[in-house]
Amino acid sequence: MKKYFVLIILLVISGCSNPKATIEDYSSSSISGYVTALQEGKFLVVSESPKSKDGHNNEIFDAIWFSSEESEDVEIGDYLHVWSGASFLSYPEQATATKFVIEEQERQRTNLTKKEVIQKAIIELDKLTEEHYFSPILTKIQYEKQKDSWNISFENINLNKPHLTIHIKDSK
Repeated sequence: MKKYFVLIILLVISGCSNPKATIEDYSSSSISGYVTALQEGKFLVVSESPKSKDGHNNEIFDAIWFSSEESEDVEIGDYLHVWSGASFLSYPEQATATKFVIEEQERQRTNLTKKEVIQKAIIELDKLTEEHYFSPILTKIQYEKQKDSWNISFENINLNKPHLTIHIKDSK
């Protein structure tokens, strides 16, 4: 009887512990991706990889303009996991963020983080186009070790602008 009691206590204790309790589950988020534009009280999040293809076999990246009263800590280049309610089905979509988490980015054997690269690329994009891209859709961010530089590609569906690739040297 004592053995059963000890066994039950051990099962209860082990069942109450959760080794993954500190790991956040982002699978239920509406979108995870990079912030590519900011406006007062709003931020644009673009998914890291394409979700579908259109009728012309072009890749489509999820992109959502979120409004949030708590967006003052959000910066261009941040990687966010965002939850929202209903959205307006435009492209990019528009929704209110009910919750978001900024994921910390680690430097990966490069001088710049992806956040820093995206920030520099957005500044360069505005210089190249001599205007502010309203909804820059980030389609690629890739480091080329041989050239010690980053390739960042954008498209802008709203303004029917051409796809642009910007090269950023990996230096501060």
